[in-house]
Amino acid sequence: MKAFLKVGKSVSFSLDLPQYLQPINRTDTLVADADAKLALPKDQMFYALFWFIKTTPLDDIAFNHLIAGERSKAEEIWQKKETLSSLQNRIVCALMCDDYKQALSCAETLYANMEYVNQFVSAVIGTGGNVSVTDLPFTFLDALCEEIDVQKILPHIENSIWKEHISGKAINPLIDTIQNAIAIANKSRGKGSLARLEAGEVLMKSTKATLQQLMSLLPKTDLQYQTIADKLGFEILQCGIDYFNEADEADTAHKAMKLQKYAMGIVVGQMAKDRCKENVDTLQKIIDNLPPSEVYSEDRAIHEELRKYCLLPDKICHAVTLLNNTRPHLQAIKRKLGVSNGYYLKISSQVVGNALSNAIAEVNASNNNDILKSAWELTLFMDTFDLEVSFKEKTYKKNREILKQMCEERGLIHRFSSKRASYWQAALFLHIICVIIGYCIADESGYFDKTIFYWSIGIGAISWIYILIDKGEDTESYGGWLASSGCWGIIILFPLCIGYWIYKGIRFLLDVVKS
Repeated sequence: MKAFLKVGKSVSFSLDLPQYLQPINRTDTLVADADAKLALPKDQMFYALFWFIKTTPLDDIAFNHLIAGERSKAEEIWQKKETLSSLQNRIVCALMCDDYKQALSCAETLYANMEYVNQFVSAVIGTGGNVSVTDLPFTFLDALCEEIDVQKILPHIENSIWKEHISGKAINPLIDTIQNAIAIANKSRGKGSLARLEAGEVLMKSTKATLQQLMSLLPKTDLQYQTIADKLGFEILQCGIDYFNEADEADTAHKAMKLQKYAMGIVVGQMAKDRCKENVDTLQKIIDNLPPSEVYSEDRAIHEELRKYCLLPDKICHAVTLLNNTRPHLQAIKRKLGVSNGYYLKISSQVVGNALSNAIAEVNASNNNDILKSAWELTLFMDTFDLEVSFKEKTYKKNREILKQMCEERGLIHRFSSKRASYWQAALFLHIICVIIGYCIADESGYFDKTIFYWSIGIGAISWIYILIDKGEDTESYGGWLASSGCWGIIILFPLCIGYWIYKGIRFLLDVVKS
C-alpha cells in the first residue's frame, strides 16, 4: 500500500466489496492511522470482531461468491456447517445488511462456545496475546451499541446476561433525558402561572415516549424506574399546583387537573401515589363546585358581592342591598341555564341564605316592630327568588313561618293574608270584571248572546297567565316570543299589555288596602 500510494496509484482489495460497503479512498494518512490502531494485540482483536476470517477451504469458495456480488450464495455455504469462521463471516454479512437479528443470533452462538472463542483469538493474534476471552462478547456488544441505536438491538437478544448488559447502555441515556427535562421545567418556578402551565405540559409531552421506552426496559418494581418516574410525576404535579394557585381563569382547575391526573398515572411509589391522589381529590372537589363556563362572569360577580357582604354588620339593610345587587346576575344565569338548573338553584339559595342569616341575627338582637316589619319585607323580597327544595323546606320555610307568626301576633300583617295572596286575588278580580263586562255586552241587544259571553270568560282567563309573568319577573322571554311573531305579535301584544297593567293596578290597590 505504501509503495502504491507513494507513486500516486490507488489501492483496492477484493474484499472492499463496493457493492455492499462505502468505497474507500486510501491515503497515506488513512493507512498510517489504521496501522497505529492495529499496533497492539488487543486492538487487533477488537477490529477482528467486525471483519471476515478465513480458516477453512469453504471460506475461499464463499468469498468468491461474495466478491462476485452473490452474498446469498456465500451465506448458504457458511450455513452448511457451523464453524468459527462460518459464524463470524455470517455476523459480518448480516451487519452489512442491517440484519441485526441474524447478526446477534450468530454472535450468541459463537461467544457461547469457548472453543470457538479460543480459536478466534489464536487465529487473529496467536497464543501469546494477552486478551480476556470472557470480555470479548461485551466488547462486541459495546462497540455495536456505539454505532447502532440500542432499541434496534435489544429486541433481538435472547441471552439474559447480554440483555442486562445492553439494558444498562440503554437505560442511562433515557434517565438522563428525563432528568434534563425535569431540570428545565424546574427553572420555570417563580415565573408566573402561565410559565408553570407551559412547563408542565412540555414536560409531560417531551418525556412520554422516553418514559415508555424506559418502562419497556425496566419493570415498575425496579428502583431506578421508580425513582425517576416519581421524580417526574412530582414535578408535573407541582407545575399543576403552582398554576392553579396563581392563575385566575375560568378553566384553571381543568387545565391543572390534566397535569395532576397524568402525574398520578405515572408515579410508582406508594408515598408518591398518596400525595398525587390527595391533590387530585382536592382539585376534583373544587371542579365539582365550579359554575358552568357560560356563567363564569356572573358567578364571579355574585361571589364578589357575597365577599363584601360578609365584611358588613349583620343588618337587614345590607341583606336588601345584597339581594338587589345579585338579582340581575341571578336572572342572567337563569336565562342561560334554565330555572331548574342545579347550579342556578344552588347559587340563588346561597344568596338568600346569607340574606336570611342577617334577618335572623337582627331580629334576635332586637325584635321591635320596625325590625320585624323590615324583616318581613325582606322575606317577601326573598320569596321572589328560586330556591333548592331542601333549603326551602328545611330552612327557609321554617324561619319564614316563625317570623310571620311573630308579625301576626303584633298585628303587623293580617293573619290570613299577605302580599303574595294579591297575585291570585288580582287575577280573580280581573277575570270577574271581564265576565261582568261580557255579560253586559251580551245582554244589551235585547237577547242574550252566548258567544260574546263565552268569549269574555276566555279573555278573562288570560289574567291567570299574568301570575306566571309577575312571579317569574322574566317578561323579556315572553316579549321576545311575541316580537318574533311579527304582525300577530303586535295584535296580541297590545291587549295583553293593557290587561296586564290593569291586573298590576288591581294588585297595587289590594296591597295598599292590606298594608
